[in-house]
Amino acid sequence: MPHPRAAGPSKTWLLQFAPTQLDPDADENSVTRSLEAYLLWLFGYIMFNNTHGNSVDRILIPYARDIADADEDVPSYSWGSAVLAATYRGLCDSCTKTRGEAILTGCPPLLQVWSYGRLAVGRPIVIRAPYHEALYGDLEDDRPMMGTLWLWR
Repeated sequence: MPHPRAAGPSKTWLLQFAPTQLDPDADENSVTRSLEAYLLWLFGYIMFNNTHGNSVDRILIPYARDIADADEDVPSYSWGSAVLAATYRGLCDSCTKTRGEAILTGCPPLLQVWSYGRLAVGRPIVIRAPYHEALYGDLEDDRPMMGTLWLWR
């Protein structure tokens, strides 16, 4: 069981702030709190997956609040570095476990997109229509990886 002080809001609580639940003429405070809940969901379940089960790390709450409460100047953080570091740490922790189950933390979707672009094992079958040899050349190394193409759609 995770340490009770390390856990933040639960996923069930965060999902009540879905955009479909937000009133079209909601006040600014409601929109700000919904943005904060969305950021917590994004941080806790996509970018920094953890072993708390159904809750977000409470350490992420101030970052979501800073971004949601910013009027003009949104604080700039190096999210790419943080996600990469969390993923490396998660890989290291899961590879060095000697007892119990190894749980991959960090950002598994990042690892999955990277592996789809680089490794042939486990890659989904994708129609390669966006790869035009006239645009990218004959070498496969010159073509964009699948994650790049998915973002263009």
